[in-house]
Amino acid sequence: MKIVSWNVNGLRAVSQRGDLAWAFDGSLDVIGLQETKIQPGHVTEALRAPTGYSFSTWDFHATKKGYSGTALFVRDGLAAAPFAFSVGGDADPDFDVEGRVTGVDLGALVVLNVYFPNGGSSDERLRFKHRWHDAFLTRLVALARTRDVVVIGDFNVAHRALDVALPAQWAGVSGFLPEERAWFDRLLAEGFVDTFRAEKGDLPRQFTFWETRLNARAENQGWRIDYAVINRGLEERLLDAWISPQIRGSDHCPVGVELDVPVPRTAAAPAADADDDLAAGDVDEDDDGAHRRRR
Repeated sequence: MKIVSWNVNGLRAVSQRGDLAWAFDGSLDVIGLQETKIQPGHVTEALRAPTGYSFSTWDFHATKKGYSGTALFVRDGLAAAPFAFSVGGDADPDFDVEGRVTGVDLGALVVLNVYFPNGGSSDERLRFKHRWHDAFLTRLVALARTRDVVVIGDFNVAHRALDVALPAQWAGVSGFLPEERAWFDRLLAEGFVDTFRAEKGDLPRQFTFWETRLNARAENQGWRIDYAVINRGLEERLLDAWISPQIRGSDHCPVGVELDVPVPRTAAAPAADADDDLAAGDVDEDDDGAHRRRR
């Protein structure tokens, strides 16, 4: 199963430019988009159901237009159902009104597509981010007790100094603050795996976001803040994880993960041949794999 995540920084613009064509070529099973910046009334049929991906689930900001928003697509022929995941619940309903989480139940696992808050605009917003992170992790840990889970998205946190181009210079910037990085430590300590580092190790200068105002992408002065994270129980099924900086169209680039899990299919879709399967190798303020099949 191939799963990809991309913060598109405006879905309509990216779609109109044709920058999404690569994603919907039929090679990917699940596609999660963040920062769609779109309201329900602007979701055309072409956006809702691209060719080959008629299942989609969406989350929108309840009040603020052109802000946040997430969408999740599943390839035709795969059995999928929307999966509701509340971050705040009754205790903190404000955590669930910004269009930050879409989920899908694929039988073998749950995929959560998440746009985590940005804490850079104010101290109040940073406090919101910390509270949101804590609430999300509590709910995620509870879910992972009963289900295998993949979390994809823009986490708005660079975990280690290796994950930013200028760690000393950016040490005081939201996204690389000690308390934000400590939260990511907690995420891993709770039994989750950063798939890119699990597969690629300490490969340097691997970034997923570049500040456009500084033309940082040309010099690769970036941040790795987009992730595909899995619960520890899925680690033996991890086949690959990657970053795709060659794909343009946003200030972020896509990230992806491939897992050796059974792909649930609808009755109308014939199962892939087993031998084939073995061979397939707006501004926001906001043992070690020895037995795994490789592609």
